[in-house]
Amino acid sequence: MAPRQLPGQVITFYSYKGGTGRSMALANVACLLAQGAPSGKGVLMVDWDLEAPGLHRYFHGNLRPQAEQTEEEVLEKSPGLLDLFAELDSATQHDVGQTEEAASALLASITLKDFVLPTQISALHLLKAGRFDATYPTRVNTFQWAALYTRAPFLLRAFAEWLTAQYQYVLIDSRTGLTDVSGICTMLLPEKLVVVFTPNRQSLTGLLDLVRRATDYRRQAEDLRPLLAFPLPSRIEAAEPQLREDWRLGNAERGIVGYQPQFEALLQEVYDLPECHLETYFDEVQIQHIPRYAYGEDIAVLVERRSDRLSLTRSYENFAEQLVGGSGPWDYGKIAASTPVTPPLFDAYVSSSSADRLPVQGIADALQAQGLRLWRFEEQVAPGEVIEQAIAQGIAQAKTLVFFLGSHGLGLWQEQELLRAQQANTQRIIPVLLPGVEPLSESLPPALRERFMLQLHGQPDDADVLDRLVWGITGERPSRTPVSPLQSVTNSIGMVFTLIPAGAFLMGWPDGGEDERPVHSVRISQAFYLGTYAVTQGQWEAVMGTNPSGFKGDGHLPVEEVSWEDVQAFIQQLNAREGGTRYRLPT
Repeated sequence: MAPRQLPGQVITFYSYKGGTGRSMALANVACLLAQGAPSGKGVLMVDWDLEAPGLHRYFHGNLRPQAEQTEEEVLEKSPGLLDLFAELDSATQHDVGQTEEAASALLASITLKDFVLPTQISALHLLKAGRFDATYPTRVNTFQWAALYTRAPFLLRAFAEWLTAQYQYVLIDSRTGLTDVSGICTMLLPEKLVVVFTPNRQSLTGLLDLVRRATDYRRQAEDLRPLLAFPLPSRIEAAEPQLREDWRLGNAERGIVGYQPQFEALLQEVYDLPECHLETYFDEVQIQHIPRYAYGEDIAVLVERRSDRLSLTRSYENFAEQLVGGSGPWDYGKIAASTPVTPPLFDAYVSSSSADRLPVQGIADALQAQGLRLWRFEEQVAPGEVIEQAIAQGIAQAKTLVFFLGSHGLGLWQEQELLRAQQANTQRIIPVLLPGVEPLSESLPPALRERFMLQLHGQPDDADVLDRLVWGITGERPSRTPVSPLQSVTNSIGMVFTLIPAGAFLMGWPDGGEDERPVHSVRISQAFYLGTYAVTQGQWEAVMGTNPSGFKGDGHLPVEEVSWEDVQAFIQQLNAREGGTRYRLPT
């Protein structure tokens, strides 16, 4: 089977305040990425700054001609993001759609190219904010994003997958501040978050906390994709070297806390790094202030003839290389030294103890059968090789670390594999708990305890676990058409059971008590049957031979005056009668 094509990436550009050059940075980076985009998958720019749209202005004169329309008419009258979501919002009014499948099916009915404008830059497309007619301000102010998310909680995540199936890079220009829209753009959609700021307190205020909140949200969410933050200092004035140093490194006498030590402390905290140094990163990644770009909306990488070290083009090139290099900003030197970046040789590095060889082998075989490229110790390490070097090379060549933990505890090399994955940060780290290991087990390494884990309860070919593991590795949710089970079944003594399907639902109530908040997604990983009615006196007597109820009547009354131990004995007898261990209490 041919290796599966991995989906693209969603990268959000965010600033806490306006005036940072965020949209200009996105436009320049988009043009650079489009030049190197693989055949058939280009770059899509999305203007999600609906209240103050302007990304489309950077491409005035660079849109492909449309039949019988001037470019200005195309920019003003063609539909965009708001119009696309108006269609989705209307569709969900009639269908609750609280399943992943419903969200994907809804998006499949939409033709993306109807809302996207091609530019004259090869492989670069624009999804502008919307149709700029007289109703646009009203439509922006009245669109209920929170209500849409409540009705269709899987729609936004499916939207990201829908875009990345068609584009290698999706760059989102986010709304500033702390709003529903900025939360969508920074927490729900991206794999990478570019935080753009100028060296002043009002620009940095709230930015650090936003990164902390976004990464904390993703650690607790079911979304297995990592969220990697990249700080981008912008509009740096070269003519003021002392001020440039003070605001970067800090000046206690002037009460200035430098942005570099603040981001070093923040990234070390949110990514649980042993240490974090950004000196090399910020030496190279700064967008200098050039007065001519304060006028109009020129794109430097398109108008500058050369990309020497003093040009704005070189600054954007440096940042673009780091952004798509697969590593964190603390590893800037490693990425810069190896440019151009080559894609990983393996989709996943498999880490496990030798004591768990058999169950892990079954899972790995199933993943390889689906076309995934796995680094497996027994296949990659030849006799006589230095194991530590082989591990380091394997980690560097893989996109994801799949970390299996069994009841025997960590294997000889697993701690080192986990540490190298954290330091390199080129992987998604996916913990998989084998049967017998609980999520709160003390044997879990601290670095794994806050990550969303997969837990294997049954056989290694557990279809749901494999599907979710493929999703975590590739970022692409596999489609599976299950055989429809019976909606209800009746056993030999007349007990009726209703099917509770696998899936997810929202639990809680936003306006309820403390024990009802926050509203959160709960996943049922495996379908099961639940007794529809209370056990009757007749059913109890059919199994146990007696009726302990104090209020006896006909056999249809519910049985009562039974203890937990009595119920366990009933279940044991029922399982023996029905021929298998199939029945248990629901909790």
